[in-house]
Amino acid sequence: MRKAIAGVWASPSMEGTLALIVTAAFFTLGGLLGCLLAFRAEGSGAEAMREYLAVFLTQARAGELASPETLSLLWRTFRWPLAAFLLGLTALGVLFLPLLSALRGFFLAFSVASFARAFGRGGVGIAFLLLGVTGLVAVPVFFLLTVQGFSSSVRLAAWSGQGRRGPPYDLASLRRCGACAAVLSVCALLECYLVPGWVASAAAALSL
Repeated sequence: MRKAIAGVWASPSMEGTLALIVTAAFFTLGGLLGCLLAFRAEGSGAEAMREYLAVFLTQARAGELASPETLSLLWRTFRWPLAAFLLGLTALGVLFLPLLSALRGFFLAFSVASFARAFGRGGVGIAFLLLGVTGLVAVPVFFLLTVQGFSSSVRLAAWSGQGRRGPPYDLASLRRCGACAAVLSVCALLECYLVPGWVASAAAALSL
């Protein structure tokens, strides 16, 4: 059983190390930019952001956070991993997968930093419940699929014009994708049924 699990989550090849370094570096750069932009927002932009978050937390304390619609929930849960998977089907992923990683890091960091700037430590706690609980699983899954996709794109780029052909993903890679889809489905269920209640309780307890 342990070997089977390791086979699902292991990097597809040694080139996965380079892919991990590249995607992690772009993810970090995007995250730093997101934090910088959130903390440097001034004037009407900063005030509008704080008012938006304040309304959100007021609704949370009142228990008015409705469970997201199914299509919206699926889109939020699967859009980043699905983009990573699809970009791995083409050599263009060599260029666009690092950019995708940067965007993922930017939006995640910007959201957390916005809560932190508006409400201090309490805001960080709310952001963790809202983004971090499922993000603890969703972000590693995104990295796994991005690394796998980048490795596939590198191979496709190297084969271009040389008469060599091969599937973008082998059977082991497809098994990883299936495992990732199952894990993300669990995350979607958590976000639908548990996260709104957690956020409401935390907002009421912290009196933000």
